[in-house]
Amino acid sequence: MALRIFIGSQVADLAAPVLLHADEFGLTVADLVLPGFLFIMGMAVPVSMSALLRPSAAPAADGLAGRPRLLRIARRSVLLYAIGMFLGAYPFLPEVLEHLRFVGVLQRLAVAYLVVSLLYISCAWSMRPVSGPASSGTRPRVLRVLARASLLGGFPLVSVTLWIVATYTFHSPWPECADAPALMRDCSLQAYIDTSTWGVGHNHDGGKFDPEGLLSTLVAVVNCWAGLVVGMDIVRNKQRYNTVAGARRRASSLIAIGVLSAGLGLSLGLVIPLSKQLWTPSYALVTIGIMTAGFGLVLLAFDGGLWASPQGRAGAGKPIALHRLGLRLPSAGTGMTAAVRRGLTPVGEALVALGRNPLFFYVLSELVITTLDYIPVRYHGREETLWSLCAEVHLASWMPAPLASIVWALLWLLLFYVPLARLLSSRRWYIRV
Repeated sequence: MALRIFIGSQVADLAAPVLLHADEFGLTVADLVLPGFLFIMGMAVPVSMSALLRPSAAPAADGLAGRPRLLRIARRSVLLYAIGMFLGAYPFLPEVLEHLRFVGVLQRLAVAYLVVSLLYISCAWSMRPVSGPASSGTRPRVLRVLARASLLGGFPLVSVTLWIVATYTFHSPWPECADAPALMRDCSLQAYIDTSTWGVGHNHDGGKFDPEGLLSTLVAVVNCWAGLVVGMDIVRNKQRYNTVAGARRRASSLIAIGVLSAGLGLSLGLVIPLSKQLWTPSYALVTIGIMTAGFGLVLLAFDGGLWASPQGRAGAGKPIALHRLGLRLPSAGTGMTAAVRRGLTPVGEALVALGRNPLFFYVLSELVITTLDYIPVRYHGREETLWSLCAEVHLASWMPAPLASIVWALLWLLLFYVPLARLLSSRRWYIRV
């Protein structure tokens, strides 16, 4: 969430290219934000519905039989999509409503959450032990194998295969695209589907192509599925994650898998270039690897004993949370100074506070930026917006433009969003859907 606010608060005309989305092909820091959200959302699904993986789970609560669970999933998906449409329509000016987009970041998250949640509740029973009166062992073995295969690998394989076959067998009927390659953005199958479905006027910036279009969502859901698999491992092996030695082993495995996935994605990128806007399989594989390895590093740092608790390692055997924030401070014996140890606390608290209300801060940041970007200001005879003018006049006038954009974004993050996040966290105000 902190990275999202930092990236979203950049001034496009000033920012360094690495902090903006890649124009067509390539990978930047900004291109890691949405895959991160999808991965974390996938991890949260089995954690929030962990009962489906317990051996004692009642068969009647499995899959589509759990009507209340289905209604909650549908409600959250609809609300996410509706909030995304609200942000797309804001500030409700006629020219905005006339070209309203039907897709976007939150809309994509809504679809990914719906698909992955339905996959999980339909197939989670196949991951439970086969023994026991309430187990899934009474079901046909073939059905169990198919459900487990779909959950652990069949789903992403089908999604990626459909994308590859559809993309590389498509021939655009537009005359200007007669000789264009399959992955040329404005001549791709995704551009044709989006333009044919709702028209150019409802695409991003009025182009033929929308970066959150229908076809690319097919592969984007795979990033959410990857988080789902990691989340299931956490739920099924909770006791191993609860010990320092177990956390280290799990973290090492996650880092190794993440590095391997990223390496395979880069290799695949030699054939299918990395593209966030097309959400190519190579881009999905690289970002899945980065998120998996990143989670492994965080797990290793906080739960793997690299930062010992103030009480020391003895007698702990498992992570000790700092004020229930899931953080650990180095003890005096780790070689870190007291100043460094004290400095870790506010940083960790700020990050956790932002993470406790992610949807609220995403919506708030969008509203703040959009509002300030719609307020016109005349400065020295030229038309500017309040958002860009403040950064250009007060910062870019005496420092390099990329640095001015970074400082501008950090000021918003540290002086507005972090204090507000800590206030909400201290009052235990959690805004969820």
